[in-house]
Amino acid sequence: MYTNVPVIGVIGHKDSGKTAIIETVVRMLTRKGYRVATAKHVNQKSFSIDSEGKDTWRHSVAGANPVVSVSDIETGILIKDGVKRFSLDELPCFTPQVDFIMLEGFSWLILNDEHVGKILCVRNREEYEGFKNKAKGEIIAFCSMRPLGKPILRIKEDSKILVRQALKFLRKKQKISKILNILPGLNCTKCGYSSCEEMAVAMYRKDAKLNDCVPLRLRSKLKTKITIDDNEVPIQPFVSEIIRSSILGMVSSLKGISIRGNEEVHVKISS
Repeated sequence: MYTNVPVIGVIGHKDSGKTAIIETVVRMLTRKGYRVATAKHVNQKSFSIDSEGKDTWRHSVAGANPVVSVSDIETGILIKDGVKRFSLDELPCFTPQVDFIMLEGFSWLILNDEHVGKILCVRNREEYEGFKNKAKGEIIAFCSMRPLGKPILRIKEDSKILVRQALKFLRKKQKISKILNILPGLNCTKCGYSSCEEMAVAMYRKDAKLNDCVPLRLRSKLKTKITIDDNEVPIQPFVSEIIRSSILGMVSSLKGISIRGNEEVHVKISS
């Protein structure tokens, strides 16, 4: 999973301070001008914010999915199937125009997801050791409601440190996203990295340069250009030549057309 919207997951057992952390980070970063969306996993079986007998409930029973409710103060989207249908890949579709997303819970989904920054709430040193060994990806902070010693932050007393570390993670993710948007997204591995995303991270760390991207470096030398709705489609040299030679071969069979073989081909597709 990769999304241009940074995701921070707050994970911990019951009564470990997860909601307090969400409140702290959201409040302090919205004051700085950040637009934040949140999602919470509810452990209560068959929980619903809808109520039996309500009009929206009747819509769902009739087969509507999703059901949208709109009042003078809010818009609610009710999607049936719950966690069966929940996906981090689809979450940004329901949270447009935000700078980042915070999740409360969903440990089974995000604990091993290297793309999600993690704030881990612990109640004792044993939980700290357990999360430290299981969590993959970047750990923004370990936090606790009680004093457990370094490196575990106190949720209330160390709130500014927590927000500062969360902000550092967000800025890093935003910079990597900007780099990734420049790269072609072909994952051709010609740069020596397994994906464009991995190369973007390397460029952020100053371990790679934009010129290391072979498709970008050779773009000016390609004789084929494809645009879809005015957006250029990145292509590799081999694919470029296949497309060019195929189109020139078909065009050369037309009556009255003379093809030398060194022509450039520009394909424009508009919806």
